[in-house]
Amino acid sequence: MPLTEETRGDLLELTLDRPEAYNAIDPELRDALIDALRRAEQDGRRAIVIRGAGRGFCSGIDLKGSNADTRMLDVVTLMRTSTQPLVRAILGCPVPIVAQVHGACAGIGLTIALGADFCVAADDARFIAAFVRRAVLPDGASLFLLPRLIGMARAKRFLMLGGTMPAPEAEALGIITRTVPADKLDAATQEIVDELLRLPTRTLSLAKEILNRSFELDLDTYLHLERSSQALVSSTDDSQEGIAAFREHREPKFEGR
Repeated sequence: MPLTEETRGDLLELTLDRPEAYNAIDPELRDALIDALRRAEQDGRRAIVIRGAGRGFCSGIDLKGSNADTRMLDVVTLMRTSTQPLVRAILGCPVPIVAQVHGACAGIGLTIALGADFCVAADDARFIAAFVRRAVLPDGASLFLLPRLIGMARAKRFLMLGGTMPAPEAEALGIITRTVPADKLDAATQEIVDELLRLPTRTLSLAKEILNRSFELDLDTYLHLERSSQALVSSTDDSQEGIAAFREHREPKFEGR
């Protein structure tokens, strides 16, 4: 299988497992990843880690056998039925996602890193936006996501000039959460996972949804969404536990319900 799934308690670990192709996303891997992300909440998972096998995280879409003369309609159909559903699955997944990046991270791999809620990278990782150097428009929602992370000027420099950004620079600009030495990557990822597993999952899910929509909402719409979301959160077991713990001067024990 091109995607390895492992569970440890409430944690779902997904490994892009095509190391011979630098974990390029082919249809089978794409569909498996979408399916796993869509099942995560139903299966009771409270955190997800996505990593790559072998020497790098992900080299992008697998173009092997693609037709360079593909017509416009074919491209539109391909994106609508393949890459864009993956983008929606990542951004719409209610379970917090941590991307663990090493080596090269390019193309749709960049989208996975940008779209994850947290991204921890080895200090030798490289984030690559070579789209324009192939006369291809940056896709995978990168033109949508990156300006929201680092501002328009920096996004234009990176995406329009087709750059390669080392992990320490990506952290300094706010693209990723943290950069660590390669031998500390697993431990740094686990630190974030442990924190996520201690927190109220449904509250995190609604916070993620609102944050992802925040740039597109006017104030009145946002305030309405805030009210309705707060009402949903207040009905959860974890909310009652949080209030009880505050009153009893103790640390809360959340269970994701």
